[in-house]
Amino acid sequence: MDFVNDPAAARDVLTQFEQARWVLGNLLEIQELRSLWPIRVVFEPSAGAAGEFTERNGQFLLVCLPGSRPSLEQVTAILLEANTPRLPDDAQSGLLQLFGTLEAHGSHVTWGGPILKPNLAWARMQLFATRFEYRASLHVLVASLKSGSSLSVAERNAFGKDPAVLEKEVQANLAAGNWQAVSVSGRPLDPKRDFGEHSLDAAVADCYHADSLLETDLKAAEALYNGAIGAGGTAKALGFAGLAEVAKRRKEDPKPFLQNALDAGIISAPVDVALAALEPPQRALELLKRAAALNPLWAVPIYEQARLTTDPAAKEALLRKAAQIDPRATSYWLDLAQLQTTNGHAIEAQGSWLRAEDSAPTAGEKDHIHQMRMDTEQGRLDAADAERIREREAAHADDQRAQDNEADAIRAAEEKANRENDLAAGNEKPADVVPWDATLPQRKLTGLLTQVDCLHGGKTRLTIQERSGKTTSVLGDSNLTTAISCGIQQPPKKVSISYAADPDAHFRTAGRLVNLQLQ
Repeated sequence: MDFVNDPAAARDVLTQFEQARWVLGNLLEIQELRSLWPIRVVFEPSAGAAGEFTERNGQFLLVCLPGSRPSLEQVTAILLEANTPRLPDDAQSGLLQLFGTLEAHGSHVTWGGPILKPNLAWARMQLFATRFEYRASLHVLVASLKSGSSLSVAERNAFGKDPAVLEKEVQANLAAGNWQAVSVSGRPLDPKRDFGEHSLDAAVADCYHADSLLETDLKAAEALYNGAIGAGGTAKALGFAGLAEVAKRRKEDPKPFLQNALDAGIISAPVDVALAALEPPQRALELLKRAAALNPLWAVPIYEQARLTTDPAAKEALLRKAAQIDPRATSYWLDLAQLQTTNGHAIEAQGSWLRAEDSAPTAGEKDHIHQMRMDTEQGRLDAADAERIREREAAHADDQRAQDNEADAIRAAEEKANRENDLAAGNEKPADVVPWDATLPQRKLTGLLTQVDCLHGGKTRLTIQERSGKTTSVLGDSNLTTAISCGIQQPPKKVSISYAADPDAHFRTAGRLVNLQLQ
């Protein structure tokens, strides 16, 4: 953090911030808690009262009046967002309000004192942080929440009590309104020894001031950026980056200013990402890779690389990395789940769908994503069923072709033998030839035609179901079945047939069709 005009106030703010970081790190069981970007506070006599931190050019920036006390709730929210998945709303709200009461005087730290508008979320965390029987297990509660547990499950894990009983105590705590601050273990530090001083170039400070004016006075911000460019050095690069933001807000082309910032020597992941969006894919990938190297905690350049990558496996790996870096980014989990489904990684996709649902900020979005997951799963099951049917039908077709080929070979051998016999007999045929079918007993059958299998060589196999449920298959020629399509008959057709009783084990038929009538 850099400050101007008031070193004593700067040390005090640094002490508050560092102790909040230390206490939260202990709760989260993370030794070195980091924010996505550096947190910078500038005291400026012409600034307004301490307001909201803004994310500007690779930093969380607050410009405020000397003597202002920046919000520890905002600082804690920045740290939570960078180090945890999305927590239950009541839990996160209560934690932020609790850290808003933190007071640090060197190594002595207290929290849990009065706030202006107490609510149930505040009363819950205040109870757990200050009541003797709960405070030692508060870190267990927070660790459970960080791991994805619901608030009630985390309460049971941490305190070994029925959550309903605990909630009654919380309500009683809110009703009593007796908020007494207690000590909490802080980091051993001496502000004068541990927080040194360094000078801040006035033109650079002007750029920070201009950043804080972008929302309220674009013209004044532009003038400050132009002045910084004239000053040269680091301020020049920051000034060009600021003018790119001004151009963007005016719906003008920011690319020349971004390129000028790079030429002036700026080292900024956000500038690289902003310029990448305006460059051809190859150049864009170079800029995005550099941005990712500049800040490995920032998922955006990884996600943007995934969008430019055409290889499905590489795209999936990049999306997975982006979602792991920023587990609160619901859109990353959704894109990953959909790509994993497309790539055939159904099990991994289900995990990503669940993470997307958990990361959604509202109940409505959670419900919408849950429905999307259910629809996708049903689609996957339907596709799997269709694939199994295709495989079964293909296997059946292969089996039928093999049977038909075998039948053709047998028939060709029979015809060859008959020709040889005719030649041996002098090619003279008997005068009164009786057809073979005429020597066989004929039978009649009435029932429902359920299936017609079209076989090789113009043959068909008809399957008829009688009233008793018994099925009979007969072999026919296509000239007798021209009015019937192949396949399962929908609906079954009522038929009356005559057939010569000549069973064929190869075709699995009871005889040969002589006559067919559709009824």
